[in-house]
Amino acid sequence: MSQANLAQRLLQAAREQVALPREQGDGLGLAAGYELQRLGVLVREARHERLSGWKVAFAGAAAQRRFGLSEPVYGALTDAMAVAEGQTVDLAGLIQPKLEIELAVVMGQDLNPGFYSDEALLAAIGEVAAAFEIADCRWQGWGFEAGAFVADNSAAAAYCLSARQPFDARRHAQVEYRLMHEGHALGCGLSSLGDESPLSNTCWLIRRLLADGHRLSAGQIILSGALLPPIAIEPGCYRLSMLGMELALQFQVGRGPESL
Repeated sequence: MSQANLAQRLLQAAREQVALPREQGDGLGLAAGYELQRLGVLVREARHERLSGWKVAFAGAAAQRRFGLSEPVYGALTDAMAVAEGQTVDLAGLIQPKLEIELAVVMGQDLNPGFYSDEALLAAIGEVAAAFEIADCRWQGWGFEAGAFVADNSAAAAYCLSARQPFDARRHAQVEYRLMHEGHALGCGLSSLGDESPLSNTCWLIRRLLADGHRLSAGQIILSGALLPPIAIEPGCYRLSMLGMELALQFQVGRGPESL
């Protein structure tokens, strides 16, 4: 199967909510995975979707060891993936979705390929927001090797952001979070400091994108990595408390008038 054909099949799997057999992605290396991801983004742009940002995946050392990696991986976001707060998401339109909570950062200025210190990268951030990411794998049973995961755009499916607030490198170096579902606590804590912190992940991603020849634009969003293990999504309302605000997202089975 050609790379272009596999890229189209992954997009078709998402549209038809039918996952592909794992064997079709076995043996793909990371370079091939990123090339397939690039082809998939080109198809999306041809459908008039706009590149709106990027996501970090496998941010933790444990996940990297599991897949034989020495760094995280990334995926692309488009405006068609954005879900407005208060919009209902129809689970019937997804395959095997999982929910992640993340700190989102919003670029405040353009960055062209080149070398930047951490201070310069953080100075390029304009705003932050609490975020839900809906990850949805187009490989059956979430079974994949690292290259196939990247080819599947690192499972990017949708995202929802809270109201934004100005970024402060000191104040947002560590954030407190709490996730609830229908009144039941699913997890809470403080984000990591050091190499696995949201801001460290953000700096890694920006550097990697620039090294790969991508240009970052003001207004683009970066999802900086999951703060809790991914959660299989159930119908009902999820509420994320972070940055002194609450972000709510409703899921249902069966399309309503305002559902995704």
